[in-house]
Amino acid sequence: MKKRLTALAAAGLMAAACLTGCGNKNASTTVVKSDNSSSDRQEPAVTLGPGVEYTAQKGEEFTYERTGLDVNFTEIALTSDRQDSQGRYTYALVFTAKNNGTEKTEVHMLDDFNISVDGKEYDSKMFSAISAANGALAYSGYLRYDAELEPGDSIEGFIPFSIDTIDWKELTVTYKPDRLNSNDTIVYTVDRSELINKF
Repeated sequence: MKKRLTALAAAGLMAAACLTGCGNKNASTTVVKSDNSSSDRQEPAVTLGPGVEYTAQKGEEFTYERTGLDVNFTEIALTSDRQDSQGRYTYALVFTAKNNGTEKTEVHMLDDFNISVDGKEYDSKMFSAISAANGALAYSGYLRYDAELEPGDSIEGFIPFSIDTIDWKELTVTYKPDRLNSNDTIVYTVDRSELINKF
């Protein structure tokens, strides 16, 4: 009798499981949140529409009107003339930003930027511990370009990266100033003659 009740209970649990998701590709899942609580449904991914591509020049202040963020790309530097163990050279960009909007905005050096050099795209692997260390040495009085800016707050920070060449002609920085809500980009193009040494 016990075996039969156990089998019935197991069958009941399986039936309940099937009612909530058996064969259903859109079945809800449990997601563990950062506060260790759980949710019975997964938040749908936000699909962003096409963005606007703005262009700006190094050294000029650009106002991103959607959020009221004023940004300025002020410097690009070589932070070491020696190759790291991966055969890459380390660099840093310096950006300033001020939140002139009415809501909090965030800036992130790892997520907000893409870099291409002479047409070659670099992915997030360009951010390394070595480039961060060399950037911190070169810009010891600066913050990293990572902050939550309340209205009126500002930051001057560096963005370290590493690439596999020291002899390039043109570098393109693509900045996504509101990446969670928009595909808008601000594109900067710099010539190697604008590079300074900081080592």
